[in-house]
Amino acid sequence: MSPIRILISLFSAALIATADDKPIPVSIYSKVAHDYERELENGGTYKREYYAIGYGGRVDGTVWDKTQEKEDFPEIAGLIAQELAKQNYHFSPDKDQADLMIVLHWGRTDPFSGGNLSDSVTDAGEAIRALNDAQAVQVEVDTSSQESVSQTASLVSEQAMEVQRANSILDGALTQMQAERGDQSRRDEQTARVLGYTDELARNNDVARFAGADRFDVLIDEVQDPRYYVIVTAYDFKEITTSKKKRKPIPRWVTRFSIRTRGNDFMDRIDDMAMRAGDFFGRESGRLIRQQTGEVEIGELQVIGSDEETLGDN
Repeated sequence: MSPIRILISLFSAALIATADDKPIPVSIYSKVAHDYERELENGGTYKREYYAIGYGGRVDGTVWDKTQEKEDFPEIAGLIAQELAKQNYHFSPDKDQADLMIVLHWGRTDPFSGGNLSDSVTDAGEAIRALNDAQAVQVEVDTSSQESVSQTASLVSEQAMEVQRANSILDGALTQMQAERGDQSRRDEQTARVLGYTDELARNNDVARFAGADRFDVLIDEVQDPRYYVIVTAYDFKEITTSKKKRKPIPRWVTRFSIRTRGNDFMDRIDDMAMRAGDFFGRESGRLIRQQTGEVEIGELQVIGSDEETLGDN
């Protein structure tokens, strides 16, 4: 009997190489409408769907930097099309055949600048010290003469006015600090929505973060760090092109993926970003996926057959 050739399945495997062979961490989040379900062919592959593709540009509240231009759209669209084809989504030869309208947005997040908040915290600290100094002044009461009593009353009045001024300055500094924190919170929420971090932040904003778990802090640090992002949104083609209703169309599915800007050029990385995220086009990611390395991760090995059973005799 010929030696049995064991077939194994790799529970999880990914070998990614970038242009300079340095793996980049890509964050991916994909959502699918509850009533969107792809049909399967007899062979188990997804039924082919056709799409038209449109330019979306930047999302409001984000920017383009020197590595990004409107003229990059054809190249970006071509890279996305390659990954769409792997999921059996294909460019429609005419509008009558299109099932979906794919809209591409890309850009760089513009997180809240901490400079103003830092200044307001400093101002509040200085105001607290000034108030403490004003309150610490001890006025010695001298009643030995009418003149001394008048001088004492004047000093007490001046101290009270100084305390009042310090309190007023402190109130203003605290109000400004609160306003800056509110601006930061709103900007973080906006950026988290763009990147697809919202659900994961909510999931990790629990008691565990106060018991030593750093997951929330890691996520919020990524939100507050500038990131290059791409959003691939699929709409029902007929709905978006024929509906006369003014309401915003509901996507059939949306895939968001991003990398940090530090050390990266967007157009040098977009092909790797698209390749990493392509498996989730038209699929739920379940949660935010943060690919932190490009190494192969091999899970439990499983015997699924032998050469006699699956390959035939030699």
